[in-house]
Order: sequence, then C-alpha cells, then structure tokens
Amino acid sequence: MRFNLRRNLYLKLFSLLLAIACWFVVRSEEDRIKDFAVPIDYVNLPPALDLSGRVIDTVAVRLRAPEPLLSMTSADRMSLRIDLSHATLGEQSIPLTPEMMRVPAGAEVERISPELVPVRIERRLKREVPVVAEFGGRPPKGYERSRYAIDPPVVTIEGPASEVARVTRATTGTILMEGQTSDYEVEVTPIPDAPAGSRVHVVAPSGPVRVRVSIIASEPAREGGSGNARRRRAR
Repeated sequence: MRFNLRRNLYLKLFSLLLAIACWFVVRSEEDRIKDFAVPIDYVNLPPALDLSGRVIDTVAVRLRAPEPLLSMTSADRMSLRIDLSHATLGEQSIPLTPEMMRVPAGAEVERISPELVPVRIERRLKREVPVVAEFGGRPPKGYERSRYAIDPPVVTIEGPASEVARVTRATTGTILMEGQTSDYEVEVTPIPDAPAGSRVHVVAPSGPVRVRVSIIASEPAREGGSGNARRRRAR
C-alpha cells in the first residue's frame, strides 16, 4: 500500500499547526528564574524603640515562575516583611525565610540573599537642640549683616538614644545673602547636624522655622552718606 502524502492533506496541516501551537504554549509555561532587589519592610516595632546604625533596606531575591508571570513581575509588587514586635534591645541577626515574602501568586522564592539581616535596637529618645543659621554669599558692597533671629530658636529631635546624644544642634541649610540690602525673612526646614544615614529627625515644630535677617549699611557707606550731606548743606 503506497503512502499518499496528499491524502487528508488539510487534516495533516491542521494537526501540524496544532502541535506547533501546543509546543509554544508548553514552552512558554516552563518555569524561569529571575533576580529582584526587593525592599524590606520593618514593621510592628514598639513605639519606645528604634532601629539604629546601618539599616539594610533591600535584599536580593531569586524568583521561580512561569515566563509570562515573570515578565509582568517587578520589585514594587513584592516586599519582605520583618516583624519586630518581639525584638529585644541590642544587636541581633534575623533569619530571612520565604514565608516573610509577599510575591505574586504562582511564583516561588528560590533564594534570599543575605540569609541573615543584622539589626540594632535602641530606646527612642527626644531632646531639644538649638537651631543655627548658615549663610552663603555677601550683601552688595556697602551693606552687611548685623544680626539674625530664629523663631523658634530650638527644635525637638527624636531617634535612637546613642545617635540623639551625639547631635548638638540643627542647621538651617544655606541662607543666601546675595543682593540683600534690607531686612528680610525666610522659612527653612531645620536639619539635625548628624552623620549621613542617621535616623535622627526633627519632630517639633512640624513645619519650618523663620529666620529674620537684619541688613545694615556698612561703616564706609554711612560715612560717605554723611559727607555727601555736609557738602549739600555747604552749597
């Protein structure tokens, strides 16, 4: 019996196309892996306590999922939640597990790196510190700054006890004096004078402080003005 390629040709072509389509579907559904930088959420820390020192805010997570799901997944759809409700004072290392992860349904956590996150827990402290103004530039020739006043002159800072203890003042940031020939006022947000990465922040007042700057004519300008007046009277 001879094989007839043309017999049921349309049925054979349909079967071939169906097989190719099934192959693509199966291939697309195969699991793939992808790495993400996932943010850490530290939650339920008692109000009297605070995190101190360097705080790790992201971890590397390897996710396994079907290709269509991975292609639609981004780091902002995931998070790693560390519950600090039972944290104790001092330094400790918290093991990270897949159960802490929030990931899309159908995805599986393959790996979390690092496996341990170090944290340091301290008591939270508040205290008042003075606000110090910082100036940049100079008024035009013939004028100078005579004084300034800050309202309020002190702010309340809050943070881990050891970090708060090292902060002695809050600063205004740079207040420019270029072109100023009369008294003026600016509103600024005070910043604790603390190292980069410090968790110390201002809690009161909740808004900006006012800095009133007094600009006066410098001595040469006043003398010149008096001389001009005398010459006008002589004429």
